[in-house]
Amino acid sequence: MKMIALLFLCLFINAEAKTLQVMSYNVENLFDAKHDVVNGKEKKDWTFLPKEAPGKKEACRQEKNRHHKKECFDSDWTDSKVEMKLSNIVDVVTKDRALPDFLALVEVENADVVERLAKKLGYDNFEITESPDERGIDVALLYKAGKDLKKVSRAEHLVPVDYPTRNILEVEFLIDNKYPLTVFVNHWPSLANPDSWRVKAADILANRTKELLKANPKMSVIAMGDFNTIDDNDPHPFKTVLYKDNLFADLEQSFLAAKNVDEKLKKEKQPGTYYFAPKDQWNSLDHFFANGELLDGKDLDVDVASFQIYAPKFMTHELKKKTYDGEEKNIKIVIAPKRFETEASTKEAMGFSDHFPIVVNLTYPEALVKKAKAEKKPEKKEKKKK
Repeated sequence: MKMIALLFLCLFINAEAKTLQVMSYNVENLFDAKHDVVNGKEKKDWTFLPKEAPGKKEACRQEKNRHHKKECFDSDWTDSKVEMKLSNIVDVVTKDRALPDFLALVEVENADVVERLAKKLGYDNFEITESPDERGIDVALLYKAGKDLKKVSRAEHLVPVDYPTRNILEVEFLIDNKYPLTVFVNHWPSLANPDSWRVKAADILANRTKELLKANPKMSVIAMGDFNTIDDNDPHPFKTVLYKDNLFADLEQSFLAAKNVDEKLKKEKQPGTYYFAPKDQWNSLDHFFANGELLDGKDLDVDVASFQIYAPKFMTHELKKKTYDGEEKNIKIVIAPKRFETEASTKEAMGFSDHFPIVVNLTYPEALVKKAKAEKKPEKKEKKKK
């Protein structure tokens, strides 16, 4: 009888384990339609302003890159287009799924446009960086604060490279009043820059994580965002820094190596988060990295099997890619992200982003053992009559 009661209690606890869903999404140029000036310095956001905005034509003339100059002159980014862009992001995040507990955003301009998005999605809380990036690009984290999810602190970290880039956002939380969790949101220097710059970004992330773990060995850490890193980078920031001494594990690789994940699901996984058409190449630029505390199967933990590159049909399109086999020309169909088109005049034509989002779940046990014991009142023994 005791064994049955114990089994029931275990099943009860497992059934009540709680889940936090995490999504990371490079939304591709979420700008408002106003000229951004931060601390007296003008941002180079001219492409994302109305055609007749004061100072736009003069700024476009100074653009050295021929393609970017034409794009700057031709663009007419208005508030109605901002609304279409926001609406499409809302569709990606919530159309076929529940609102994530954490939503990391990459390529956002400022707090104003993030706040507009947060209100449409239903978030009351967010954090955003104020980076030195010359275009005004930042990263943000939207989250559902509540009795089980409380913000403790926030910080941002400058990446010391030769050209101003995005800061790394750090936000610490307390989950269920007992599990510390630090979230990092990243947007590392682009692949047009030297590989060593991304190594510097990795060093900042790794060193800060080590500081946190030294102060609290029980700290769970998850780093996400767009890391702009591919396999042939040398030196490679993951291999030389993040994986060193098992500091972090890549959750996509953990998913592929997991024995409890059906092989069919592994084969169905999207080949990457970003498709580079000129080389017919899929890249996983977007990642979740977790430290050992999130992978030990105790308390707050990553559900590795839940990892997903999220690519619903409505945010994809077919690309016809010419390939050559000897002397024969073939046409290959690639299902790729339906990228964002600034000059589209309708919501349907505007597209979404050149990246797919990634999703994973965190789980933690509800404190039910004590609760169950408290609810199980001791039986009163009848007093024997004398």
